[in-house]
Amino acid sequence: MTSTPSPLRLAIIGGGFTGAVLAIHAVRASTGPLDIVVLEPRAELGRGVAYSTRDRSHRINVPSDRLDIAAGEAGAATAWLHAHGILPDPESQDATGAYVPRADYGAYIGDVLARTLATAAGRVHLRHLRTTATEVRDSDGTWTIVTQAGERVAADRVALCFGHAVPALPCRLGPGVADSPHFVADPWAADALAGIGPEASVLVVGTGLTMADVVTSLGTGGHRGPITAVSRRGLLPKTHGVFKMDLDVVGGQRPATALELLRMIRRQISAVDPALGWHPVVDSLRPALPDLWGDLPADEKRRVVRRLLPFWEVHRFRIAPQIQAALARAQAEGCLTVERAAITGLDLGADGELEAELRRGRGETERRRFDAVVLCTGPERDVARNPLVAALLADGTASLDAVGLGLAVDRRSRVRDASGRSRPGLYAFGPMTRGSFGEMTGAPDIAQHIEQTVGGLLAGEP
Repeated sequence: MTSTPSPLRLAIIGGGFTGAVLAIHAVRASTGPLDIVVLEPRAELGRGVAYSTRDRSHRINVPSDRLDIAAGEAGAATAWLHAHGILPDPESQDATGAYVPRADYGAYIGDVLARTLATAAGRVHLRHLRTTATEVRDSDGTWTIVTQAGERVAADRVALCFGHAVPALPCRLGPGVADSPHFVADPWAADALAGIGPEASVLVVGTGLTMADVVTSLGTGGHRGPITAVSRRGLLPKTHGVFKMDLDVVGGQRPATALELLRMIRRQISAVDPALGWHPVVDSLRPALPDLWGDLPADEKRRVVRRLLPFWEVHRFRIAPQIQAALARAQAEGCLTVERAAITGLDLGADGELEAELRRGRGETERRRFDAVVLCTGPERDVARNPLVAALLADGTASLDAVGLGLAVDRRSRVRDASGRSRPGLYAFGPMTRGSFGEMTGAPDIAQHIEQTVGGLLAGEP
């Protein structure tokens, strides 16, 4: 009599987009029995912070035909959106594609996961634990995850897939500010903007993608008061142009410094057909970026992060045309003002207003009062603030990447320990690996990387 092989036990810590896509590809790539445990506090898998929003004005930042999660399924996401009556939608469509509400894409990922599990019923079992992990321990090749409730989960493979954390506090907070109903530290919290009156003056700290969502939400909610958005450089996200990713932007060049990398990109943009614009150069650079990034010395990588990263981000992470139009309209009507300034302090006034201390480029400071302040500085970049990551770093199980953007991993996404060795059985995916690959934030990039590496995860490559 043949015995049934023991199932491979895969623990996925974080069940947002990254964790759900890993589960999908793990099921599809596996051939034997597979037990998956996903540790995710949210009720639904596949949404995370980005796709949990119910605000219909929050749109996906790339068109639907670029949102497929598998190489052999071109058009699958768009077909699903049509099948479920979400498309066609004149409000979502533009000459460059359809930019649907983010909640709809989250629903798509959840549905793909459910259908994938249904096709593997009897062979694959998935359990969703609505909790977080506090410890991950290795004992002779078997991993133990300790949950917040004290439960212990045994696994053969562990994948760290938690993504974006709430914004870090950018400045000193005076007494009472943190508890003020007019101070919004987490713009993604449920009803975060509900306490902001229609005529309130609002300071938005940050001028990136989160700011764009907040300004759009305020506008659709009937807000009419002045909004001031500040950041050190005052850079706004760019809108989309022609989509094209097959330009040879590298050729035989191998930039050895941050300056050489910048010059290479500028040369390619100058040489490209003006009808295409700069967008295809930026997009075509993405597939080559892991190799280029890997070749740069650590000091040069740090120089890129320190000097060039903000400029790269506004060109790489573009906004949907509908969002860009809303921002432009708000600026034209005088509702939105964008300023170059750093916030250095927030105090609570006697009348409940928030007083912001703003510093200009040359060091001049001024104090201005606002009815509400919303932090839109982007996700916390110091992953060591996560208690689980801090524990992994403390015991040497993991290490930070060379530029401090996240965990150090090898090209197969295996976590590197304090000595730089890849840890068999421990993996990290998604935004926390950005510093190892040069880029790993956009949904298409994450899905492609997972699809390419999941086979090694299942096989337990040494």
